[in-house]
Amino acid sequence: MMTRNIISYISTIFLLIVLFGAASHSEENSSNIDSKLTSAMILGNSDAPVKFIEYASFTCPHCATFHLEVLPRIKLDYLEKGLVQLEYREVYFDGPGLWAGLLARCKGKEKYFPMIDLIFKKQSDWAQGNIDEIKDGLLSIGRQAGLTNAESLACMQNDILAEKMVASFQKNATKDGISSTPSFLINGKLVRNLPYEELKEMIEKNLE
Repeated sequence: MMTRNIISYISTIFLLIVLFGAASHSEENSSNIDSKLTSAMILGNSDAPVKFIEYASFTCPHCATFHLEVLPRIKLDYLEKGLVQLEYREVYFDGPGLWAGLLARCKGKEKYFPMIDLIFKKQSDWAQGNIDEIKDGLLSIGRQAGLTNAESLACMQNDILAEKMVASFQKNATKDGISSTPSFLINGKLVRNLPYEELKEMIEKNLE
């Protein structure tokens, strides 16, 4: 069991409607959801000997620190050398984290990682305040990424995709015993947030 509340589907849809308004949809729309947007978000060599899974929330300050300060070093030392493959898994402990995840997918899977880089860099600008301030902050992120407000809103109103994202989160986080963020799996072993040097030591052990 996770130690923090996981958003249920019903509350997820309620939060989406409160912030962005209800989106009209149908069975046809549901079948048209791009499966790539709910599949694994992966960087690096598929044959890499070390599989590194990151669980993070877009509203978590420690996750932003890891993503902006530690992950670039892992990329440089291991991903770019084909030694580590990274899979990023979103954690939804709150509504804004889910809305940011929907926005991150707005330009397609190929632009996902540049989008989350921007979301984390601007975290202090959007991840606090009241609902209107959060909404305006996320729309600003979208504009910086080249989206119109209408395009960003359409993505963040996608309650069908939100349902699939939450279901995937619940399944993976429960299976892997995730109770805090950031958390990592290094070749299947659960690791809590650690400084780069300690993560490096664990990666090196898996390369021996």
